[in-house]
Amino acid sequence: MQFRSDIFWKSACGRCPDCSAKVRGSADCTGWLARLWDTPAHCSGCGMALRRKEGFFLGAIVWNYGLTAFGVLPLVLLAQRLEWIGSVWAIRLAVGAIFLVPPLIHAFSWRLWIGTYYAFLPDQLPSGGRRLDD
Repeated sequence: MQFRSDIFWKSACGRCPDCSAKVRGSADCTGWLARLWDTPAHCSGCGMALRRKEGFFLGAIVWNYGLTAFGVLPLVLLAQRLEWIGSVWAIRLAVGAIFLVPPLIHAFSWRLWIGTYYAFLPDQLPSGGRRLDD
């Protein structure tokens, strides 16, 4: 099993891992907030299912948790350690980050998870012979 970084980076940059078309949210949701939150069920270019069956969302949760716990919270701890902020403000920022960061990076976490999945299993892509509706 070989990791295909090209597939991962396509997905992380908001493109379909199979056809490289721009992945857009639902047509009725426009604006920057919709792009942050919404991940469509299917690619508009090739029709590949981006939201798969039950349980597929668990990988996005892992990415979301990892980015929050190991990306954002250490910055708050570092700021407190360097005495840029006090302990009370560090606690407030940490609690705020716990509640605000995961919804804001939801779609990005989905893109990272889809990219990770197909980078390790490129034969699962529709161009590799897999059905579009799975």
